[in-house]
This record gives sequence, structure tokens and C-alpha cells, in this order.
Amino acid sequence: MQLNYAALTYPVVTVHQMTTLDTQTAQRLHSLGIQPGSQLTVVRKYPFHGPVIITVDQQKIGIRYAIFQALLGGQ
Repeated sequence: MQLNYAALTYPVVTVHQMTTLDTQTAQRLHSLGIQPGSQLTVVRKYPFHGPVIITVDQQKIGIRYAIFQALLGGQ
């Protein structure tokens, strides 16, 4: 059985806001290239509000679910 990994597509989301984050977290995300308007690719969402693995600028980053929700504007 062959698996075709090229056919996998991941959802792309846009960062809406960073105003609800504390200063240190916002600065760290900004240093990683995440700012309002950035396109993030969601690679994996762990169950029970666990971490979310995203890709931004060809790097994979794990962030807390609460921070991920804050970036999306609380959706």
C-alpha cells in the first residue's frame, strides 16, 4: 500500500489580531514572522485543546491552542 503524501492539503488561516496577547508572547511571535495579516498553515491540531502545529515562512512552530485562537480573533 502506497501513501500519497503530495495529495495532503492543510488549511490556511490568516492572523487577524495580536492585541489580546501579552507583550512577551506578541514580541516572540513577531520575531518568528507572525503578525496581523500573516498566512499560517495548520499542520496539526491536537485533541482536547492541545497545541497547534503551524507552518509560517517554511518553519514549523508549535503554539498553545489559546494563543492560536487569539491570533484568529477568538473564533
